[in-house]
Amino acid sequence: MNMFCEQLFSLLVKLDVGLAPEDITNTLRLGRRNEQATETRPLLVQLGSRLAKNMLMESLYKLSSLEDKFKRIIVAHDMTQKEKVECKALVAEAIRNTENSGEWSYKVRGPPGQMIIILVRRRPQ
Repeated sequence: MNMFCEQLFSLLVKLDVGLAPEDITNTLRLGRRNEQATETRPLLVQLGSRLAKNMLMESLYKLSSLEDKFKRIIVAHDMTQKEKVECKALVAEAIRNTENSGEWSYKVRGPPGQMIIILVRRRPQ
């Protein structure tokens, strides 16, 4: 397993996310390796169960309390091309609806393939 991923996961376990080190079943770097590129490649992390994934996704707000090298991490669902197109269309619709509403904001929520637009009251500024 990737050393960076092991460090991150051990910190998440200490933050009481509800996961155990055995929950990671596989890690895989995506894309081609390029020695000259300064870009980082995505890391696909496979978890043992949907419950473990849900617990991780619900506790992502705790990443902001970690050390600096972990604060720039972006965690997202692994979606098919069709799910990505559907999500992008829903987000565009939510933004369009939010612009035309006064005190309400529209947000896209839910797991891939089951995403819906919900209505949320905006906080006073």
